[in-house]
Amino acid sequence: MHWANETAQRLIENHKNAETIVCASGISPSGHVHIGNFREVVTTHFVVKALETQGVKARFLFSWDDYDRFRKVPSGIPEHFSQYIGLPYSEVPDPFGCHRSYAEHFEKEFESALEAFGIEPEFIYQSQMYQSGIYTDAIREAMINRFQIYDVINSFKTQEWDETERQRYYPINIYCRACGKDTMTHIHYDEDEDSLEYQCECGHHEYTELEGFNRIKLTWKVDWPMRWRHENVMFEPGGRDHSSENGSFQVSTTVSNRIFSRPAPDYIAYEFIGLKGNSAKMSSSTGHLITPADLLKVYPREIILFIFAKYHHTDAFDIGLDEDINRMFTEYERLLGKYLSEAPLDDTILEMLMLSGADDSNLHLAPKFSSIASTLPLVGFDRALLMKLMTDFDYTDPVVAKSFHMKCTWAKFWLENLNTKRLPTIQDMFNAYYYKTLNNQEKNWIDAFKVMIENQNIDPSTSDDLMTAIYDIVQHEIPSIRRKQQKRFFEIIYRLVLGQSNGPQISILLQMVPRNQMIKLLSA
Repeated sequence: MHWANETAQRLIENHKNAETIVCASGISPSGHVHIGNFREVVTTHFVVKALETQGVKARFLFSWDDYDRFRKVPSGIPEHFSQYIGLPYSEVPDPFGCHRSYAEHFEKEFESALEAFGIEPEFIYQSQMYQSGIYTDAIREAMINRFQIYDVINSFKTQEWDETERQRYYPINIYCRACGKDTMTHIHYDEDEDSLEYQCECGHHEYTELEGFNRIKLTWKVDWPMRWRHENVMFEPGGRDHSSENGSFQVSTTVSNRIFSRPAPDYIAYEFIGLKGNSAKMSSSTGHLITPADLLKVYPREIILFIFAKYHHTDAFDIGLDEDINRMFTEYERLLGKYLSEAPLDDTILEMLMLSGADDSNLHLAPKFSSIASTLPLVGFDRALLMKLMTDFDYTDPVVAKSFHMKCTWAKFWLENLNTKRLPTIQDMFNAYYYKTLNNQEKNWIDAFKVMIENQNIDPSTSDDLMTAIYDIVQHEIPSIRRKQQKRFFEIIYRLVLGQSNGPQISILLQMVPRNQMIKLLSA
């Protein structure tokens, strides 16, 4: 059983009386939201989808932690933005000048990508929540219990208990009403008067009542459990960095139990995702990342979701943008064909396909991606000509035409921007050096193929008959050996004609290459 369905069943069992199971995710808009962050969201999405498949109502909350402080200037952002360090993300200007704030720019960028994936959570903007005053009672509760919170947090640290530090501890950040930053040199809360006094590095000194003061935010390990209670969260995933024995989740769980009198939600940890060929951790601050929107330039949403569904949430994996693109399309198209034809499939693979949105996929309505990617550059990326060559589909159907054009778009972007191999080209002359490496049987296959072309026995436009004739050139009484030899035969043709080991379907290749040129490239 897929882990998302296992998690859903556990949630159903643990919350038998719940009308709705609340699932949550959250990200700080510190920069471009990359595919490592995306795993946070897609993990929750899969569990929500599994719950709904099992007939249970689920609520999917997504929190933007845009009232967190701007900590450092990430790669790609002008250095002068260092002047805004200490402000909440929601109050830092948009470095690109197209949105109201830094936070909104990256929030809308990611929300647009989620919409393309068909992932539709309820977005909660923590800057709005905090400034609305809705958390004031919880903040007061945390302030009153600040010593107990300090003791909990300190119990997870290796350093010794410090009474002076404990007396100064407050589980809050205050954004100065004068300069806007959280650079406090002094904080004091009077429980009897329910009032705050703070002094900022900028020189601003203020006394204010806690009620109605909207420049305050709970620190992370107190904020998280507070929101579990406020939103009645029953499930939330977290990254490996939050999930260690002394990590944020364990600390927040203890705070939740002791301070907010509520158990932590059901929790699963997910591993990090890397970029193939680079061991560095993906990070918005370093600029070492790919965003979900980047992946959508080379993959349809269902294949991206399938990639994430393939791995257990505890498995790390790398995203590759080289030949992996071709391999993933080939794998998914093969499995999708079986799924739609109701051919037998392993139960877990079936669940993966369902989580990916296979029921809504149109990939099967157009030629295979590998055929398009291997042929498109040979026709100068002329899609109309490619349609004439790939005649097995009805392109007058708008759904078929759209699927075809989308595959062409993905293939073109991949070939021109990400593929490390040179684009295939039809060779100018016979490759005598390669031909000499062939054994006699292989040379006989090429001779028979050449004779077939010379005699024009088969109409290249009738691809089924043509491919049958070409397959029949290779003969062997043992089927497995015959298939292996046929694969070798095709590789030889591609080597002689295109200078590489693979290419478009042979019937299409014969339509693209003039007969005399094809014979020349096959002739010793």
